[in-house]
Amino acid sequence: MALKYIDVVVEEHEALPEGCELRFHAVGEARVVERVLYEPLDGDAGEFSVVAAGANGGDGPAHMAPVDDSGAGTSVLIFGGAHGLRLRRADGTGAVVAEPYLLLAEEAIVR
Repeated sequence: MALKYIDVVVEEHEALPEGCELRFHAVGEARVVERVLYEPLDGDAGEFSVVAAGANGGDGPAHMAPVDDSGAGTSVLIFGGAHGLRLRRADGTGAVVAEPYLLLAEEAIVR
């Protein structure tokens, strides 16, 4: 695989007022991700569906790729659209959570 970078650029919006702009060094190919194990700041850990949040309200598939993580070796970057990610509990309960991106261990990927 050729040297590749993933730029995460999330526009400022109501759910993520600070936005985000970061670059990650990918060490593998990106692919679609639908569910992850996640623990929100206020709530219990569990299985969450994850989608890319578009700037015009349209959601699309979120993506994941293995990236270099200076302190942890390799992590899995979950990234989305212009408004980042939207996470919902897989069982449909609770509020929607907005994140600009996630860095997770491989074991946290459900599908």
